[in-house]
Amino acid sequence: MTDSADLTATRLERPVGICPRCRAVARSYDQIGKKCASPQPSGAKCPGVVRGALASDEWYECPSCDATGRIDAGICGACGGAGWIYVRHWRGTAERVR
Repeated sequence: MTDSADLTATRLERPVGICPRCRAVARSYDQIGKKCASPQPSGAKCPGVVRGALASDEWYECPSCDATGRIDAGICGACGGAGWIYVRHWRGTAERVR
């Protein structure tokens, strides 16, 4: 029999950065300002540079997966598996990005 703890997904930490080109999230401060290099569907690596997104109001927990990045056995489509959704603030307005 499977332990109930094995069935619950772990909540992911709030990201600290995001690639403005491919929207890959960064969870380590070391990645900010460096090339993203996330693999793309074409097989190439993303040429974007990870930017800091440190303010608490720039991210909100994905309501679909409760910040786990997973729904059932698959990746959450609402947040792309990040568990968090980035909100860009621009001239006093907030815009959901993803």
